[in-house]
Amino acid sequence: MRGGENRIGVDIGGTFTDFTLHDGVGNVRLWKEDSTPEDPLSAIHTGLAALAGQMGQSTEQMLSRTRLFVHGTTIATNMLIQRDGPRTALLCTEGFRDVLHYRDGFKHSRFDIHLPHPEPLVARWLRVPIPERIGVGGVVVRELDEDAVRAACERLRRAEVGAVAIAFLWSVVNPAHERRAAEILAGELPHAHVVCSSEVLGELREWERTSAAVLSAYIRPRIASYLQRLESSLAAQRLPRPPLVMQVNGGCGRVADILRRPVSVLSSGPTAAPASALHAGRAAGITDLITMDIGGTSCDVCVVREGVATVSRELRVAEQPLGVQGVEVHSIGAGGGSIAWVDDGGALQVGPDSAGAVPGPACYGHGGQRPTVTDANLVLGALSSEAFLGGRRRLRVDLAHEAIRAHVAEPLALDVTQAAAGVRRIVESNMVSAIRALSTERGIDPRGFVLLAGGGAGALHGAEVARALGMARVLVPAAAGTLCAFGMIVTDVRHDHALTLHQLSDSLDVEAVHVRLCELESAALDRLRQDGFADGDIRLERFVDARYPGQVHEITVPVPAGAPAAGFAAELAGGFHREHERLYTYCREDLPVELLHWRVRATGRTPALTVAAAQAGESVAQHGARVAAAQGARSIVFAGHGSLRADVYASSDLAHGCALEGPAVIDGPTTTVLVGPGDRLLVGADGGMLLDVAPAPARLPTPAGPRQS
Repeated sequence: MRGGENRIGVDIGGTFTDFTLHDGVGNVRLWKEDSTPEDPLSAIHTGLAALAGQMGQSTEQMLSRTRLFVHGTTIATNMLIQRDGPRTALLCTEGFRDVLHYRDGFKHSRFDIHLPHPEPLVARWLRVPIPERIGVGGVVVRELDEDAVRAACERLRRAEVGAVAIAFLWSVVNPAHERRAAEILAGELPHAHVVCSSEVLGELREWERTSAAVLSAYIRPRIASYLQRLESSLAAQRLPRPPLVMQVNGGCGRVADILRRPVSVLSSGPTAAPASALHAGRAAGITDLITMDIGGTSCDVCVVREGVATVSRELRVAEQPLGVQGVEVHSIGAGGGSIAWVDDGGALQVGPDSAGAVPGPACYGHGGQRPTVTDANLVLGALSSEAFLGGRRRLRVDLAHEAIRAHVAEPLALDVTQAAAGVRRIVESNMVSAIRALSTERGIDPRGFVLLAGGGAGALHGAEVARALGMARVLVPAAAGTLCAFGMIVTDVRHDHALTLHQLSDSLDVEAVHVRLCELESAALDRLRQDGFADGDIRLERFVDARYPGQVHEITVPVPAGAPAAGFAAELAGGFHREHERLYTYCREDLPVELLHWRVRATGRTPALTVAAAQAGESVAQHGARVAAAQGARSIVFAGHGSLRADVYASSDLAHGCALEGPAVIDGPTTTVLVGPGDRLLVGADGGMLLDVAPAPARLPTPAGPRQS
């Protein structure tokens, strides 16, 4: 990219649509706009117009100078959660119509005898068995019955099916039957969206592959309509290159790539957080981070170790497996709009239901009646009624007070402040549990990590969450309020390619493996060259899924690049043994290693992004001081300390090198930073804030009651 060219990231959330713009010469602009679930493009157009207005330009002028536009969306995820997609059918091999029902034979909560069986996305009467059979080696055992496929088309036409998934046995080694069935469907049902499992997930495991195909078919009609409208709309406003879309693997790709593999767009927005975290971490010299992105609807958590985000093949949405490998983000319903309520047993709960963008929290004054986390923070003084969204929205303390009084305080016989503090304590406990699910419960000590607090509400709760986990520091990036939107403009373009080729390390056909990997790499290079990347900006990496014979799950390990040298098989096996021992404390070097899926990760590197020095350091040079002046003070209720007078700062007044000590609060246009008593904050060169967290205050002993005889 040439200097002076914009990069824009847009992330649609359940409450706000976030925007980040980098102008190519170091200036970053952030913006938050109310999401418009009925038509997401409406919020995008409004937000882009606001950004352009800040630059003194029209939207067309701004977009004409934009060379990178990356978009993340929760549309597909919400479709699965709400089950409001099109009627979807499945063509499967005769005798295997119940793969979606039996799944892998396990349930996610194995000891819950009352756990209901997950409802498949395709009703049984729409799972149509087709006579055909491909053998394990790819040989045709039974020819495809094309008349049966045509008969199925007639049946699906009468059922008004809008999408069809095709998942035949062993299509991973020979997709001919799936492709022929797709051709027939395209001719007989031209209105239906057709997806083949071999194109979505060409890997072993029948249930995961079938599920990935069904998920892709289910979300494709709406995703295709939305993304094509987005492309057309931006092109009409003079965007010179088509937009890119965030993928679950942490990279971004073209709309055409997404529509070939729609499942890759599920959970796309939150997967940009690690890229944003790594950018902020590099500026602070930190590589081990736990990201906590708190928006209006959810709290999204991810672990980044040694500069690499945790990835998994076990990702699920609404208990449906994605199958594809992606960044592991754990999400819970704990955002600013999460609703507080008292259950039938008299216990206070927070979430997972959210007030969303409409009507929003009670304090917005848009008709919301239920108390939310935002209402609680306003009552406790952590949020300013005047500074929210940079003063664009005035928050109603009276409405927040009344909502908490009616729905929490009175049912629990508490005063309103106690009730608000309880809401805050419960939601922070939920956040702590979310982090422990990805750290402590997996043998990772969070105390060795820095907590990165992002999202509009992340820095409000970051210090207390870190304190509860024993973490010493919290990093608040300069773009914390639009964390994922910023991550989108610093992430790379990425394509993942895979093939199934079963081998054993003690009888490895080295030449066959090399030839097939070279074919994958050639295809990957062509894709990225079409995206405009020069060969010098493309990185290719090889991996293989490996396991010991008899094991059910695999470990993905690197494969040496280039032509195989002597000892190639031994090197592969050795890498697997070492990784197995690191993960599980033992290995079996006496056993051969089974090699299943060979992968190529192709990355087109996005040019490094820098922030102008004046943006972070000019005020220090002008004023010659490293302690900012407070704008005033307000009373804030801090956990363990009660109500204290806290200094109030504007984020725009804090320059590089400024330091302050709590109790304090920093009001910004996209986020608020709460600094507790004893906490110390330092502003970095990039405008990010590093918070040293004081230990948790000692709890007062509970007074002893009368002794019982």
